[in-house]
Formats: sequence, structure tokens, C-alpha cells
Amino acid sequence: MTEPLTAEPLTAEQVLANARALAPEIHSRAAEFAALRRLPRDIVDKLKAAGCFRVMFPKTWGGPEMPFPMQLELIEVLAYADAATAWCVKIGSDSGLFAAWLDERGARELYTSIDFVTAGQAPPNGRAVVVEGGYRVTGRWGFGSGSTHADVMIGGCVVDDGRPLAAGAAPKIVHVLAPASSFQVEDTWFAHGLAGSGSHHYSTKDLFVPSAHTFDLMAASGRDEPLYRSSIAASVSIPMAGVPLGVARRAIDELCALAGKKTIAMPPPPVLLKNLPRVRLAVAQAESLLGAARAYVYETVERFWIEVDTLGVASMETRRDVGLARIHAHRMAAEVAQIAFDTAGSAAVYVSAPFDRLLRDAVTINQHQLFNDGILEDLGAMVLGVDVATRFV
Repeated sequence: MTEPLTAEPLTAEQVLANARALAPEIHSRAAEFAALRRLPRDIVDKLKAAGCFRVMFPKTWGGPEMPFPMQLELIEVLAYADAATAWCVKIGSDSGLFAAWLDERGARELYTSIDFVTAGQAPPNGRAVVVEGGYRVTGRWGFGSGSTHADVMIGGCVVDDGRPLAAGAAPKIVHVLAPASSFQVEDTWFAHGLAGSGSHHYSTKDLFVPSAHTFDLMAASGRDEPLYRSSIAASVSIPMAGVPLGVARRAIDELCALAGKKTIAMPPPPVLLKNLPRVRLAVAQAESLLGAARAYVYETVERFWIEVDTLGVASMETRRDVGLARIHAHRMAAEVAQIAFDTAGSAAVYVSAPFDRLLRDAVTINQHQLFNDGILEDLGAMVLGVDVATRFV
């Protein structure tokens, strides 16, 4: 069974063009999304129609099978408009990736549309009891970004096969996928940053999940296309670097726009913000930080894509560099957003200005588990020539 699961297949280039066309509306409604603490249904429908959630589905399914460098650009475009929207699209578009880690029959059963949105969390906060044909799953997970509009939910679980765990042995972990209607979404997302992402807690009790709808995070994909040759966690995380790049670009552009129209009256004579030496210095610093980080991200992701495409696998050095570039970009965005906030002065404190929201978004994205110091330690080991074989790089 290889027919497309959509009436109108879109190329990767068409999806990117559609996202660019939709970005101005997302930009103008970002404050609305933050107030709602989720993406409204009409925006989700427009993102689906644009093809934004199908980017990781293979061409044999009717998907665009969008290369990682273009996915990075897609998320950057959306993040410039609104970080929460970009975050939800990145998380939700992992549907095609998860489908590639399932056997074909199970994937087709679960993903009856390539525009389905997946939400959920990988850490094993659930318990999967082995039963005939699959598992009985009970658990509660947090940070379910996009949970309010998801079609499929994912959760990591510790497997309980009824046998005691040997001393010192690690438990077996399985990741389960099920229709979103099988979970209860709890209204817990009251957050400073990514406010519009709907990253609520979600739970289920005694849910039967067939084995065909589960996968091992550490296993290899059953597909051979370049998009599925990396570890699943590395494939998930690579396009995420587009979020900090878009946020930082927006912060600088907003500061430049303000500096061209805001006048400082004290001490006299009045002077435009852009003519103050401290403002010029701040803009130069911010621009150089973003420029260096963006070049680092795109160079390493392009190299990564070439290697998996031509060689079938990325080298340790390239995997390391992609990881370093990704974390550096996130930390850069927080620094640039802080520069923009500080330089804007009193104008930054108003809700009508974007500086506060951009700063909160930039700080919040750094709290994700893929960007913490533990991952950075693994990357440092790789700089020293030790391939730690972590599932995150």
C-alpha cells in the first residue's frame, strides 16, 4: 500500500512557500495565541492545508520528504512570526518520523492522514504492562506541546513484563503511540514563554496499545530514505534550531524598527535611538551573535544532510557539530533577546511591544531536555574523540 494519504501532494518547496504566505497572519495574531494558551483551530487547519505537519512523511506516502536544511528554514520562518507556532509545528510534524519507526501496517493504521499532528513527550513517565498483542499503558506526562489540537499522542513507558529487574539492570523502555482521544489533556500550561503552545500535561489509564503502534527509541528505522537514516532523537532535534534563529532575527528587527522612530528627549537635544552610540553597539553585537550562530547551524546541518544522503550515515564529527550548533543557537537567542529588551529601554515593558514575549520565549526554549548541560557534556566528550553513542546526537 503506497498510495498518497492526501488528495493534493505538495512538494517541499510548495510547503515552504505556503508557510511564508501564512506567516504574516501568524505574526499579527501571536498575542491572541498567547492569551488562549494554545493555537486556535483555524490556524491549525491553515497550517495543515499548507502542508506544514506532513514534512517528514516519505514521498511514497504522498509526503514531501523535506530535507533537514529546508525543515530548518521552515521552522525559522514560522518562529520569526511566532515561536509557539513554530514549536508546535516542529513537534507536530514528527508524525512522519514516528511512522517511519513503526512497521508499515501499524503506521498506516495510526496515521490515516499525512496531515495528522502528533504531540507528547519521550521521557518514560508511563508504565506499559505486557499483555497479549501489546501493552496496557498507564501514565501521566508533561509538556505535551500541541496537545490541544493533536491527532496522535506519544508517551515513553517503562515496560513491566511481570519479572523482577536484575540488580543494576536498566529497565526496558518503549514508546507508545495512540489516538489523541485515548488521553485526557489537563489544563496545566500556565507558562511565561511559548505561552501559545498548549504544552499541557496529559494522561491515560489502562489503555491497550498494540505492539504495532510502539517503537524503540534506540532502534534504527525500517526505511532507507536519507530522512530516516539518523537516530530518531537526532532527527527530531535538528530542525528545532530554527526556533531560536527566528526569535533572534525578530528581536533584532524589532529593535531596529523601534530605534528608527523612538526619540530620546533627555538630556536635550532630542535624538533618535538609532543615533545613540550604545544602541549602535548593541545592534552590532546582536547581529554578529545571530550571524555567527546561523552560519554555524546551516553549515553543519547541510553537511549532515549531505553525509546521510551520500554515505548513509553522518560522521561522529558532524553529529557532534550539529549538536553544538543547535545548543549554541538556543543560548544565542536568549542573549540576543536580552540585548534587544535592554536596549529598547522603557518601551520594552509594555504588553503592546514584542520584546518581553520574545525574551520569555527565548529563555523557555532553552529549558528543553535536548539543550541542557548534560547533552553538552556528551558533545564535549565527542570533541575529545570519545563517541558516547548518546541517542541525542
